[in-house]
Amino acid sequence: MIPSSESFAFTDFPILLGGGPAQQLAGLGTKQPYLYPGLLAGRVPLWAVIYSLSVWWMIWSATEEVTYQAYTLPRLQALAGRAWFAILLVSFWWTLQHSFLPLIPDWHYIIWRFLAFLPGVMVMTLIYQRTRRLPPLIFAHYLMDFSAMLMTGEVLVNGP
Repeated sequence: MIPSSESFAFTDFPILLGGGPAQQLAGLGTKQPYLYPGLLAGRVPLWAVIYSLSVWWMIWSATEEVTYQAYTLPRLQALAGRAWFAILLVSFWWTLQHSFLPLIPDWHYIIWRFLAFLPGVMVMTLIYQRTRRLPPLIFAHYLMDFSAMLMTGEVLVNGP
């Protein structure tokens, strides 16, 4: 899908659900594709498709939020003695994790993914730092993962 200011496609839904706003804004009015060329174009094993469409989107939202927000952030803050340092460190590693999923050995793509995810991860981390409430963040993350699952299914059914 090639984004343009004249079209609204199925791949535009994540911005409505809160997922990947930087990715969406980065592509508006350009020829930058949302998906890496060839991504999901028949190269995904059946077990990975089944996992992505069933288990992944249900468990990883809560797993990531608990790991990064509830476990790592407070411990780093206690060790460093500074909230801003803990927020930056957690945001960096959480964003870096998403930069390599899916693993495509192209540094341009990895850097693009890092820059696309960083604002959203920073916002989620700052919200948790202020509220210390995980359920709303898990739900927001769940909507993002659910939209990614829907896009995966759409691409697998209709092609890239």
